[in-house]
Amino acid sequence: MKTSFYKTQTNVWRLSLAFCLVLLSCEEDKPQVAPESFTFTLSADTLDIGEIQPVVVTPSPENATERIAWSSADPEIAQVQSNEPGRVAGVIGLKAGNTLISVSTADGRYSRSFPVTVIVKVNKITLSNEMILSSPGEGRYEVFFEPENATIQELIWSSGNQEVVAVDPVSGLLSALSPGSSVITATTRQGSKSASVEVFVSGEPPIFGKEYCSITGYGDYCADQVSTSGAVLELSHSDANIPTNNYRYYAGEKLTVKSSESFTLNLVQSNNWSRSLVWIDWNGDRDFADEGELVAVFGIFEELNDGPFSQLITVPENTSPGFARMRVITGDSWSLNFDLESVEPCGSVRHGTVKDFEVEIQ
Repeated sequence: MKTSFYKTQTNVWRLSLAFCLVLLSCEEDKPQVAPESFTFTLSADTLDIGEIQPVVVTPSPENATERIAWSSADPEIAQVQSNEPGRVAGVIGLKAGNTLISVSTADGRYSRSFPVTVIVKVNKITLSNEMILSSPGEGRYEVFFEPENATIQELIWSSGNQEVVAVDPVSGLLSALSPGSSVITATTRQGSKSASVEVFVSGEPPIFGKEYCSITGYGDYCADQVSTSGAVLELSHSDANIPTNNYRYYAGEKLTVKSSESFTLNLVQSNNWSRSLVWIDWNGDRDFADEGELVAVFGIFEELNDGPFSQLITVPENTSPGFARMRVITGDSWSLNFDLESVEPCGSVRHGTVKDFEVEIQ
């Protein structure tokens, strides 16, 4: 009886297996439905190196079962990874360049292609701490890209207050127009990364930077001549006329010097009852209060000072290139206690005249 039972069970298992094989054979023999056409959606056709963008294929008719095939014209630039039917794929960027991605039916009856560009995308930009001035009223900021080898480094520049600062949208050249402030923004064409900085304009004619401290005076004491020798571009000022309110900024008269180099400053006073002090704003922070910015003291307090005077001046080492200002105060040596401890380059000067000049540091 046991033998008969086992024989019966074995025969049932053999019949079941045979039935399954017949079914599988039928599935394999079932004809595949070929797509007549298809559409695809691509998230972006510009990739970063290592970035993957998905592509989804929708065949027509919807019941198409035949596999979709993919290829890249240059697999070193970009490759395609897809699921088994080929209807969901990912394009990965491998190297900067351009290539063509193709998708087709298995038999090649229907195919479409699309271009892919692989670049190094911009992650971030920053602006230099200081503006690089080509003149007191014109300048631009240096832009730093992250990563440094970003493929597309084109920028769009804008000014938040165009009545104060005008900016060329392509070159980024800034022009001072009127006193005030404006926010300057640089935006990358690729990725729309941006950086901004607030810019100040002061003075008349307008120049970049906060306004220098004001100073006025009265009386007829004056530095009639202020000149230099040994500079890159010499200053040669000669004017015995007393300016309005005993102060004037001579914007067109410029001294050009080089960092770490020396030049001689020469000065002639209106009379020998005077003393003169000279400051240069080496760091361009719009004051004369920093160490080393009082560069010359001509004449002795409460004595006759015949002059003319001369002094060798050395531009401090590592002084940043740009524009600064030199301030010359000439006053009565008896009534003005000009000394190295109590001197004030701002405010009001008794019996004195103040003259400012432009200094360019190279």
